[in-house]
Amino acid sequence: MDLSKLLEPIKVGEVILRNRIAMSPMISNLGTPEGYPSDAHIAYLAERAKGGVGLIITEYTYVNRTDARGSVNELGMYSDELTPKFMRLTEMIHALGSKIFVQLVHVGRKTRRDIIWGNTPIAPSPIPIMDEVREMTKDDIERVKNDFVNASIRAKRAGFDGIELHGAHGYLLAQFFSPATNKRADEYKDGVRFAEEILKSIKEKAKITVGIRISVTEFDNEGLTPEMVAEISKRLEKAGIDYIHLSAGRDGPLGSSMPYYYKRVSFLEYAKVVRDAIKVPLFLVGSIITPEEALKVRDVADVVVLGRQLLADPHWLNKAIKGLPIRPCIRCNQSCRGVVYKEVRCDVNPELGWELLPPLEKGKGEVAVVGGGVMGLEAARVLALRGFTVTLYEQNNKLGGQFLLLKDPWKINEFNELIKYYERELRRLNVEIKLNTKMECSDCILAVPDYEIPKMPEVKGERILIDSNIYAYHDYAFELAKYNEVYMTERSFKGLDRTREYLLRNSLSQAGVKFIEESNGMKFDLEIHNIVDDQPTIGKAIQRGYWIGRTYKLQF
Repeated sequence: MDLSKLLEPIKVGEVILRNRIAMSPMISNLGTPEGYPSDAHIAYLAERAKGGVGLIITEYTYVNRTDARGSVNELGMYSDELTPKFMRLTEMIHALGSKIFVQLVHVGRKTRRDIIWGNTPIAPSPIPIMDEVREMTKDDIERVKNDFVNASIRAKRAGFDGIELHGAHGYLLAQFFSPATNKRADEYKDGVRFAEEILKSIKEKAKITVGIRISVTEFDNEGLTPEMVAEISKRLEKAGIDYIHLSAGRDGPLGSSMPYYYKRVSFLEYAKVVRDAIKVPLFLVGSIITPEEALKVRDVADVVVLGRQLLADPHWLNKAIKGLPIRPCIRCNQSCRGVVYKEVRCDVNPELGWELLPPLEKGKGEVAVVGGGVMGLEAARVLALRGFTVTLYEQNNKLGGQFLLLKDPWKINEFNELIKYYERELRRLNVEIKLNTKMECSDCILAVPDYEIPKMPEVKGERILIDSNIYAYHDYAFELAKYNEVYMTERSFKGLDRTREYLLRNSLSQAGVKFIEESNGMKFDLEIHNIVDDQPTIGKAIQRGYWIGRTYKLQF
């Protein structure tokens, strides 16, 4: 595969990137409560720089300590006192050969009072989303403009190569842009004016490269469209913007981090509309998983922005260059989303957030692993990396364990890529795999889950109630609905990422499943009741396999 289009340097503003791959800004909550990067946060971003990306864009970073914050451990660029701590981050990324931009944000109405120190959220118009919202006065507008400028000056002083203004996903700049959220009657009804004024002041006072992230669609008839975004981009280009970074979404369930119910490389057609309108570099994000998909994006955009895939495998680019197996993001959205009150994790990458762990300790000798599900596959991978001679035993005729019970067609398509990765990686590591072999031994590693997921009921022509948030029953509903009348309670979706829930509901509805609050006296031939707070997941199985492999034969 010719990856040259991904490896060409590019000049963005006054910054030269070593290649066309950028890490997307993604909230991690690995920062400190004060808003500076912790050692864990620096190690997390550094691992992606080690993987070869040309540009790291930090997660959204709030510009004041009054009303700008959206998450409890979000990065903040609100005080000179934090500058030395940010210097530690920029020095590390530069030493690894990458550039780093800080994404600056005021979240506007998209926050809660308890997150912004008891203050009332502000917005261009008083349209609530969570808590009550106050319409911004002219004084508020001037104050926030100054906050962005001062944060930019601090960013340059701290060694950042550029600024990205967060004008996407329904945050404050986007609230000014979007006709759905800007109902002002004054001069700022023209919402681009607010961003133009911020941009011009940053350019004048901070003298630093500046780009902006914009949602190319808000999935809303009242919101932004690609054509509107093209016009906004043209105006910002005239005002001095150095690049446009396209994402998607506002306040609803649909956004850039689409789960497996939505196509990959989601926004190419929308991006073409903007590409034709501007001359500055265009960045594009949106469910880009494979090198082949990245090359498709390069036909439209100048820089390919990888998000969740770099959480799943920080060495994506280096592995692509060397032709090594790449651990795929399965777009499950379960551990990497909704991180207002928790740290980011990844179901397929147990090391995410733990980059400060010491290197794997070497081992030697032979070891047998029993179980060809993801727990056993991960244990075998780690043991082989440590230097053990590993044999993996699986009683079925193929690897996958409980993956083999999947019925959801979208899930099967995406999750099977993970099994293919393990097959390639274990082959590369010389792990011997023995299928159709039931192994019983006293000195082997038994990598079999404690919990066995329930089997699908074999029924036809019946009325079925599913009152369970166990993932298996979401899965089985697709198959059961082919031959039965299936109802599912609202609480069956408890615990799902909201985007995944929204698209799962749509898919189940198309399959014929009906949703109800309660059974309300309805008669069912079969009722399934099982609501849990803590259920088995792919992530937990892989984590357990990782720690089994990491700690095997260590002295404690």
